Amino acid sequence: MIISKPLDKHGNRKWKVTTPPIIEPITLDELKSFARIDGTEDDVLLEGFIRTIREAMESYLKRALISQTITLQMDFWPGTVIELPMPPLISITSVSTIDEDDVETVYDSDNYYVHTDIEPGELVLKNGVTAPYNSDRYHGGYRIVYLAGYGYPSDVPQIIKDSMKLWCAIYYETRMLTEKPPSDVISLLERFYRIIRI
Repeated sequence: MIISKPLDKHGNRKWKVTTPPIIEPITLDELKSFARIDGTEDDVLLEGFIRTIREAMESYLKRALISQTITLQMDFWPGTVIELPMPPLISITSVSTIDEDDVETVYDSDNYYVHTDIEPGELVLKNGVTAPYNSDRYHGGYRIVYLAGYGYPSDVPQIIKDSMKLWCAIYYETRMLTEKPPSDVISLLERFYRIIRI
């Protein structure tokens, strides 16, 4: 017996960070001042904790904090409007189709425009244009490369940065990484910054 199921409305997409941030939302000195940590013997450890907590915060909030390049791949082109994971969206670098030999054909950027002033950001095909088409590859044949994040540390909302400091301080004290941020800041994060729908 064959059981059919509807196609994923987003194009069976998968994404990953292909160029990670080169800086972090909070500095070592900011964390040490917040957590009242003296001395320098744990500086390397603390810098690693900052990176770990930033990645955990991004995973929890479903948003990029610092500028980073994300590559999204889809099995098919899902429609006129495509929501891009991990807002805020800064810009789209390229849209392309990929054949079975991994040869890339770039789709003309004149065929679409980009909504960066909404969350999640969107790629929108212009009226009357032909959508990207790929008959050579059925899996991962469409690729969108884009830049996401708030930009610089000064652009990251203070609530998020303060939450990171608290989470890092707890991680430092307990050496235990929790799945979610501390309970006393979850309500603020979920109300204002957590992305649920994608």
